[in-house]
Amino acid sequence: MVNRIISTISPTSSNKPKPMTKQDLEKIVNYIVNQGLLAIQDNTDEKDLPIDYMGIFAKDDAEYVEIEDLLKTLGKPGDKSATNRSGSTFLLDEPFETLAGLLKVLKIRKPDPTRPQRGAPDFKVKDYSAFKEKYLQSSGNFTLMPRKEYEMVELKGIDVLVYFPSKTFDERQ
Repeated sequence: MVNRIISTISPTSSNKPKPMTKQDLEKIVNYIVNQGLLAIQDNTDEKDLPIDYMGIFAKDDAEYVEIEDLLKTLGKPGDKSATNRSGSTFLLDEPFETLAGLLKVLKIRKPDPTRPQRGAPDFKVKDYSAFKEKYLQSSGNFTLMPRKEYEMVELKGIDVLVYFPSKTFDERQ
């Protein structure tokens, strides 16, 4: 009788947190998209900008590994540029639905103390030159970010960095 009581009291499972699910990842993605859309709404008169690409900034090494492992089951590696040093990018087999359209490309970025934000969505603009001219000069909230093959305008939002690149993810590959 005592053995049976002890065996029912003894924990049979560890206290490890459950692994991240696709639904958990979709919540993070939608939070970042929504914060990006709020920043756009608060700082521009742009409407209906489609999402092109997104980076999630891992909070720590454990989260980085957990999200990367999950993304390996949801897509295939997909960044041919040098940015892969900072993390892993995946082309999703089934795009995530967001308020800004379908997200097909998702990056998990390695933990970085200079990136306290949760993530960075990239949005497509119809006329990059006009967008840049209109907003870069008009507000201190926008910064030009030159890159080797393209440039982008950065907007700091609440818990996100929003980017408007001169070239889409596909054009940069």
